Amino acid sequence: MIDTARHSGTADISKKAVLQDFIYSSIKERIINGDIPPGGIIIENNFAEEFGTSRTPIREALLRLQRDRLVVIYPRQGTFATQISIKDVYEIFDIRLLIEPAVARKICAAVDLEKIESFREPFMDRSLAQSSYKKWFYLDRSFHDFLIEASGNETLIRTYQDIMDQHLRVRILAGKSPRRADKTNDEHIRIIDAFIRRDEDAVEQFMREHIIASREAAVTLDRL
Repeated sequence: MIDTARHSGTADISKKAVLQDFIYSSIKERIINGDIPPGGIIIENNFAEEFGTSRTPIREALLRLQRDRLVVIYPRQGTFATQISIKDVYEIFDIRLLIEPAVARKICAAVDLEKIESFREPFMDRSLAQSSYKKWFYLDRSFHDFLIEASGNETLIRTYQDIMDQHLRVRILAGKSPRRADKTNDEHIRIIDAFIRRDEDAVEQFMREHIIASREAAVTLDRL
């Protein structure tokens, strides 16, 4: 005999988990995309009305986002999207410089070259950044995410994802820079070519140069 009460309780828990994940992802995406700007207030009642739920799953999502350093919660004052400073930008790039060149060298001998090669054509499309800068940002991130995921190190992957959430937020908030987009595309293609040659020294060097160039562009953008 099936325990219907137990089955129903499990289903309810599963639905709540799905709802909580959806709310968390939705608010997170808005913060990263700049729809909720740094310092922007997050009103629980508004989200509860939007998602058709009580304030409890909203609060749980905000607690997760606080652990992600995307919101800050001040008791009796409110919840706000975290601010971004030049110091934050430098710290993000410092971590990237420690991680990405080393990972690129490590995976060079075994990385999936067919997948690497699949990024070439999108990066050669100079119109993408012009037509949709956010899509271009996400293409850029997907390239770097793929390389880190190729390491197979789950702890590193989770850490890197947190860093890149902040990094993508910085780039979107900083605004468009078509000249830098073209240079970034060229740098990516140079990295791809080095992977195709299985040239570990070149992969590491080109990745380092790419991150340094990206850092210098980020900290000199007037809007940042």
